[in-house]
Amino acid sequence: MENNPRHVSRIAIKATPEQVWQAITDPAKTSKFWHHCAFRSDWQIESPFELWNGEEKRAEGIILDIDPPSKLVMSWRYVAFPGAKNEPPIRITWEIGSHEDLMGLTLVTVVHDEMEQAGETAKIVERGFPIVLSGLKTLLETGEALVGG
Repeated sequence: MENNPRHVSRIAIKATPEQVWQAITDPAKTSKFWHHCAFRSDWQIESPFELWNGEEKRAEGIILDIDPPSKLVMSWRYVAFPGAKNEPPIRITWEIGSHEDLMGLTLVTVVHDEMEQAGETAKIVERGFPIVLSGLKTLLETGEALVGG
């Protein structure tokens, strides 16, 4: 059995899958929970995306698969972190779906994989993505940002 590094995060959010999807893909919402960063993309398969914090590009990649509002798969490479900017891209898979038993809850699962040659990227993901997902939940459930700034 192969032991490929993966990082899996999962959170339940009191929102619809469509609301979660909009928060992830709408720069006006994303910037409120993703460390003040916003995506730039046309959200089509094989299209590029960039994650910007004001005038600084933080990450970039390609949309590998997209099925709104339930799935988003993207390659991901940090360009603003010295230890990670020369690493190959990893893959991030977002799975978004209504909870089977609890009405009004959406389960969001984020899987980071293909990290074998991207050790610094893996460390950044493990530290940062729980905050991103908690920020997403807080924004959608309260309208407030988790972290000020």
